[in-house]
Amino acid sequence: MDYPVDPPRADKSPIVNPEGAPGPAPGAPVPPFYGAERPLRPGAPGFDGPAAPPGRYVPRTEGKRSRVLSGFPLAFLILGILAVGSCYQTANNLMEKVGSLGSSQSLSGPGIAVLVIRGEIFSTEWAVKAVENFKRDPNVKALVLRIDSPGGAVAPCQELYRALMNFHKPKIASLGSVAASGGYYVAVTADDIFANPGTITGSIGVIMEAMEFGEAMEKVGVKSEVIKSGRYKDAGSPFRAMLPDEREILQNLVMTVYEQFVADVVAGREFMTPEAVRALADGRVYSGEDARLLGLVDKLGGFEEALFHASVRAGLPFDGNLQVVYEDGESSVLGQLVSKSFSFLKPIQNAFEPGLNMKFIYRPSL
Repeated sequence: MDYPVDPPRADKSPIVNPEGAPGPAPGAPVPPFYGAERPLRPGAPGFDGPAAPPGRYVPRTEGKRSRVLSGFPLAFLILGILAVGSCYQTANNLMEKVGSLGSSQSLSGPGIAVLVIRGEIFSTEWAVKAVENFKRDPNVKALVLRIDSPGGAVAPCQELYRALMNFHKPKIASLGSVAASGGYYVAVTADDIFANPGTITGSIGVIMEAMEFGEAMEKVGVKSEVIKSGRYKDAGSPFRAMLPDEREILQNLVMTVYEQFVADVVAGREFMTPEAVRALADGRVYSGEDARLLGLVDKLGGFEEALFHASVRAGLPFDGNLQVVYEDGESSVLGQLVSKSFSFLKPIQNAFEPGLNMKFIYRPSL
C-alpha cells in the first residue's frame, strides 16, 4: 500500500529527514516527494528493512540524465521523412501504371473521347498512350479534356502537352475545381476552354522547392559526407544551406523553364502575345470568371456544356445516343485499389519530396 506523505499530527512540528535537514515550514503544504525519491516499499528490489516511517524521506539519488532518448527520435524522424518522400514517387508511378491496366474502353460508332486529368501530375505515360489511341481510332471524332489538377512536374506536363498538340481533331477543355499551373498548361492545347465561374486557374509559372535539415541534423549529431565531381553537383542539398551562387544558378534555370511555359501558352492561345501572357504570368491564380475576361479561357460553363460544344464541333447529335468513352488512368478495379491504398502518403511527399524538381504547380499548402 502507499504510505501517506503528510500524516495528520497534533504538534505541527517541522518534519526532519534522516539527514537532519528541516522539512517544510509548519503549516505549509508538503510536496509529494520533498527533496527525495519515494521510499522503497516491502517487496521492492533492494528493500532490506521496514519502509520509512510516515513523514520521513530518503535523500534524492542524483544521476545523469540520458540524452539518448532526446536525440535519436528526431534523427529517426528526419531519416523517416526522407525515406517516405523517396518511396512515394515510386508508389505514385505504380498507381498510374497499374491503374491503366485493363482500361481498354472503345467506341462502337462515332463518338467523343473524354480524357480525365485529376490530381497532381507526376507521370503521364498512360495519358499520352490514351491520346495516341484516340488519335488512331476513327470513331473518336472529338476529345474533351476534363481537368481538375493543380499541375505537377514539368517534364510529364510537357510530354502530355506535345501529345495533345499533335492531336488534330476537335479538342475542348473543361476546367473543374482547380486547373492551375500545369493543369492550365495542358488546357491551352484545346481549341476552346470552358471554366466554371469559381474555377481556380492561372498560376502560370515555375517553382522549385528545397528542404534544409542541416541545423536539425547538427543538433542530433547526424552528419552528411558528400564526395562530388564538381562544385555544384550537390546544389540544393537538404543537408546544408544553399550558397548564393547556387541560388543564382537555380534561379536562372527556373526562369529558362518559365520562358518555355510562356511560349507554350502563346502557341496554344494564338491570339495572345508573349507580352500579354507575361503580364498575367506572375504565379497568381484567377477565378474562371476573371480568366475569361483576361482571355485565359473562352467560355463559362461546366462539363455538360463542354461536351455539347464538342459534339457540335464533331457534327454529332447531342442526344441519348451519343457515345462517350472515358479514360482516367484508374479505370480498372486494381488501379483504383492501388490508388486509394497509397493516397495517404501524398501530403508527406508534397512537403518532403527528395531532390530538386521544377514544377508547374499551384500548391501553397499541404
